[in-house]
Amino acid sequence: MAVGKKSSHKNAARSRHLIKQAFAELLNEKDMSKITVTDIVERANISRGTFYAHYLDVYDLYTAIQSNIVETLNETLELLGMENIILDPSKAIRTGIDFLDKNKEYYKLFLTSSHGETLIKRIMTLTEEKFTEVITQILPEEEAKEYIYHMYYVIGGFRSILLHWFEDRDPLSKTECAELLIKFYSENCFSALSEAVRNKRNSDG
Repeated sequence: MAVGKKSSHKNAARSRHLIKQAFAELLNEKDMSKITVTDIVERANISRGTFYAHYLDVYDLYTAIQSNIVETLNETLELLGMENIILDPSKAIRTGIDFLDKNKEYYKLFLTSSHGETLIKRIMTLTEEKFTEVITQILPEEEAKEYIYHMYYVIGGFRSILLHWFEDRDPLSKTECAELLIKFYSENCFSALSEAVRNKRNSDG
């Protein structure tokens, strides 16, 4: 990459970071519907032209942030591997909690805002699709159908626990939260699914 292009790319990335940071700060102060482009550019100390070079409006910015969060989740699930997550959910859960804890205030703003339900739905849909794909591949149709219902229950439980963890004024530590999620997962009929994954791997090997 030429020096000029590299510098331009770096400046664009810095501008997007400043915009997102300013937006997050404002979201902590007032509802998204009351945040304007003027608010953001003044807080970020950038020009309106710089903002519009990256986003159409405030909602477009919010949608881009949502997409980035969902994409990060998807990349994490792909990296860990869905079968590995089923076989060793404790590792995946601890990895996820560590990641959320490092960026807790940032994610809290977007998950608990007035438009947070849209992001939560996108996250849940992605997770459900990933689990459904594995379940339907390794279990007979009738058994898979039952496990898919269990999966919706477990993912819904995770959603409730994590949202409470974000909003609680005296929250569990990240270790305590991870252990609670691991216990909730293991108690909700996923042992047979783990066994099915092991059997599949043994037969493939």
